[in-house]
Amino acid sequence: GIRINLIKCIIKKPKSKVARLFWWYFKRPHTHYLFMKRLLKKTNYSVIHSFKEYDCWPFLKAAKEFDVKKRIFHCNVNLSFESSVKNKLLFLRNRRLSLKYSNVYVGVSELSCKSAFMDKPYSVLYSSFDEDKYNENIRNSLLDDELVITQTGYYSENKNQLFSLQVIKELKQLYNNARLKLVGMTDRYAYYEQLVNYVKTNKLEDSVSFFKRTSDVDKIYEETTFSIIPSFREGFSLVAVESQACGIDVFASSNISEEVNCGGVRYLDLSKGPAYWANCIYEIFLKHRNRRTKYNVDKFSFDKFKDRLSGLYNDNLVG
Repeated sequence: GIRINLIKCIIKKPKSKVARLFWWYFKRPHTHYLFMKRLLKKTNYSVIHSFKEYDCWPFLKAAKEFDVKKRIFHCNVNLSFESSVKNKLLFLRNRRLSLKYSNVYVGVSELSCKSAFMDKPYSVLYSSFDEDKYNENIRNSLLDDELVITQTGYYSENKNQLFSLQVIKELKQLYNNARLKLVGMTDRYAYYEQLVNYVKTNKLEDSVSFFKRTSDVDKIYEETTFSIIPSFREGFSLVAVESQACGIDVFASSNISEEVNCGGVRYLDLSKGPAYWANCIYEIFLKHRNRRTKYNVDKFSFDKFKDRLSGLYNDNLVG
């Protein structure tokens, strides 16, 4: 009985640095605010649910002015302070206003909620995965002696693909028949070029494959021994859930939420270094080779997500 409209507001970022600074602080939020006001003049909504992290406040401000009773601030990531002064100031402004204009606080994990909502009461709403694509029926096409590691995620410093390249370099010293697949897409070309140059410098061209972002990751998982997630911060790793749904074990940094562990995630500290990670991966490979394991990922099913979301929208109580 709930009618849900998915609304996107997309505006282009200016090219010059000075213009971008003005755009981030003033033009972008003002454009979002006016966009939401025009929308609310045409349609009455019971709930405004924003997935834009700390950038959600202009939408929620307009919703409050139109007396929308439930204004949901939804955090999908672990938002820690940025390194630059500019980003810190923007972060603090956006968090303060997002908390001011929202009255329901939801995150994808305990980790994301604690990073976003301070002392506000919150609810955890786990993200769901596509059960038709990621499941135990994904076949394993690898030979027993093939060791293939896959990392999925946009190319960025935070996702830390450079660390995965360092791991495969170390792993090749232990086991020559090891390969790495990197799947992602980004507008941060400088970091991507850094990855490509690392591969060339260390003569890893035959061992590393780059894939553009694709909807066919399940096909790539047909030739995957382990998934690797060496991120510096994550609010929730859907990749970890999808991998385990296919029976694939995951090597993840200790920054990844333990809530995604369905029995197949091994947490390693990044400070241990790539050689340590390579040894751990090789040790598990020698024990299990390419054998898949069945993991119970039911708590991340779409039905569970749908029921919790319905309860969130229908509940008359707000934080």
